[in-house]
Amino acid sequence: MKPITFIANPLQLHGLVNELSHSEHIAIDTESNSFYAYFERVCLIQVSTVSNDYIIDPLLMEDMKPFGDILADPAVEKILHAASNDILGLKRDFDFHINNLFDTAIACKLLGFRQLGLARILQDHFGVQLNKKWQRCDWGRRPLHDEQIDYARLDTHYLIPLRHKLAAGLHAQGSWEEAREAFARQCEQEAQEKPFHPDGFINIKGARALDSTGKRILKALYVYRENEAQRRDLAPFRILSNETLLRLARTRPHSLRDFSQTKGLPRNYRKGQKAQNLIRLIQKNEEYFQEVEAKM
Repeated sequence: MKPITFIANPLQLHGLVNELSHSEHIAIDTESNSFYAYFERVCLIQVSTVSNDYIIDPLLMEDMKPFGDILADPAVEKILHAASNDILGLKRDFDFHINNLFDTAIACKLLGFRQLGLARILQDHFGVQLNKKWQRCDWGRRPLHDEQIDYARLDTHYLIPLRHKLAAGLHAQGSWEEAREAFARQCEQEAQEKPFHPDGFINIKGARALDSTGKRILKALYVYRENEAQRRDLAPFRILSNETLLRLARTRPHSLRDFSQTKGLPRNYRKGQKAQNLIRLIQKNEEYFQEVEAKM
């Protein structure tokens, strides 16, 4: 393989866009930080042509519009695998729209493939193995490791030859038009807001088995976690896991000693102000039911 070209400034981006505008097919993938951040964003864009691989760092770019013009160009086919999340992320962060999509995952499904994951498909068709070590890394952290970049590159490097194999199969099967319609529908999807619902706590495994007091405490903890996740821009489970919230709602510790011994509690919650705040929150919601019962 040729060395990867890293795109990190406007001049390099314009040069890439100029090359892509003369390409019949380009392969694209994105990496986001959804596993780490509350406010997810696209942190890396991989692009491959027939002869070259590129990595765009959107975190270093003030204006990504030139790349958006390529995505919207119907004369250039964009090849993605399981494009839904990529499309939604590019729309959310940059207001980009993709015209002329070939989704290799959709094509594989129409051709009757049982395994639709890209790692399995690359292994079966090209003998390539992806390093799972980087599947859930924090793509928002800089600097990027060379191994990360090599891993990201493989998500697009083989997509163009894969596309040609799949297209031949779709034509032979008589499914080409059906595939094109499915690709077009994929491009039209819109990002949906996911509002927080305080009553969503009840969907935590084990929540329905709690008594009324436990449910009230769990709801309060659930809302607390959401607010902290937004404030610190962290995925909620990185604040406190569902299992930990449930344990606190069950055991309802009143002392710092009991609280700190809760299984799964992060180190920064075992003492100090954060621990005291949660203890008071638990007590407040427990006392509410005691007052209600006293009036009955």
